[in-house]
Amino acid sequence: MTSGDLAEQVRALVEQAARPLGVERFGFCPLPALSGFLECRGKGRLPKEGGSAIVLLLPYQAGEFPGRNVARYALCDDYHTIAGNILEQILCPLGEAFPGEAFLPFVDSSPIPEVEAGVLAGLGFRGRNGQLITPWYGSLAFVCEVVTTLGLPQTGPEDFPGCGDCRRCLAACPTGALSEGGLERARCRSHITQKKGALTPWETEEVRRGGLAWGCDLCTAACPHNREVPFTTIPAMGQGLEPRLTPENLSALAARKSYGWRGEGVLRRNLSIINNGG
Repeated sequence: MTSGDLAEQVRALVEQAARPLGVERFGFCPLPALSGFLECRGKGRLPKEGGSAIVLLLPYQAGEFPGRNVARYALCDDYHTIAGNILEQILCPLGEAFPGEAFLPFVDSSPIPEVEAGVLAGLGFRGRNGQLITPWYGSLAFVCEVVTTLGLPQTGPEDFPGCGDCRRCLAACPTGALSEGGLERARCRSHITQKKGALTPWETEEVRRGGLAWGCDLCTAACPHNREVPFTTIPAMGQGLEPRLTPENLSALAARKSYGWRGEGVLRRNLSIINNGG
């Protein structure tokens, strides 16, 4: 079987499994084409040589919610679970068609540098905010992968327009964490809302100013590519939306939302800062 025939067979199998689930965009990225892998427990699961990543986009735009106090991506139920279920349904036909090959799902905690992989797979470009910006969903899409021992041809990068002279995300960043030099994680409000333990007075003030108990969407909201993004095609990401976290609903939501992994203590601390000033 030629490389082209293999790619067409895999593409057909993925499309047949993914489209009924609402996943419409994906591409291929050979693992050796990546600049390196991220250090995490999943790194040891990667093929020792060669291999490829089937990179998929899972859009999550579900509407505007004035007064929400959690990041847009956290409105739906835990995307790790939603994406994991989708990937498992894609793995089945691939495993049946190629019983001698490995197919491994990765969601979020992945050794794959996902923005780079998305670019090489032809799914978008790296924005000044460091996010993968796609022509279909802006940056409002989760990136996940099926890593396989199959050698699939690279499907990108494409000649997307990029950011050009736009620097709106940099101007929107309230702490200067985002600059032409990249992201200074320690100053990022989203990162601060996820920190455990006591915050410094400056960090506390930034959480209060931000008004979100989880995350910070300012650079994402400022991006022109995120205007008029269509609603998600994935049913589970448009259901169970909860725009406001409160002390009363916190325990119930933490059990099924993506921010629950950090623990109730962090969320209650942030709510106290926002609601009571500290």
